Amino acid sequence: MKKCISLLLSLFLAMGCSKNNSIDSVTYQSTLLVNNTYNIGKWKLATLVIGKVVQSLTPAQIAYVKYYKEDLKFSDSDGSMGTWRIPAADSLVEVFTNFSSGISVSQAYKINSINTNQLNLTYTVTGTEINAIYTATN
Repeated sequence: MKKCISLLLSLFLAMGCSKNNSIDSVTYQSTLLVNNTYNIGKWKLATLVIGKVVQSLTPAQIAYVKYYKEDLKFSDSDGSMGTWRIPAADSLVEVFTNFSSGISVSQAYKINSINTNQLNLTYTVTGTEINAIYTATN
């Protein structure tokens, strides 16, 4: 009887200790996007690769930042504003109004990696792959 009680107690303890407190990957990626190192969702462009060529950043690109908010809105230093969503752990979609045409535009990015310090995105424009790497900034 002691062995049975001991076995049951061990089983309950093991079940209690194995509880999974992790959040799903989409929620985790979303949290990192809006709560980076400085907890404000502000990302500064650090590196730009077009095709396979690392670009020298222009003064405007050096100053370029994106802001992602918890209310699923984003803006950037160029004046674009819209909404964002992460439909899958490796995907970011921004929807905004094109300045010149006034048409709603959806831009899809592949999230190569994201952590509290760096956001690495790839997207395609007219058949050319662009890799943009951002760093957390305050």
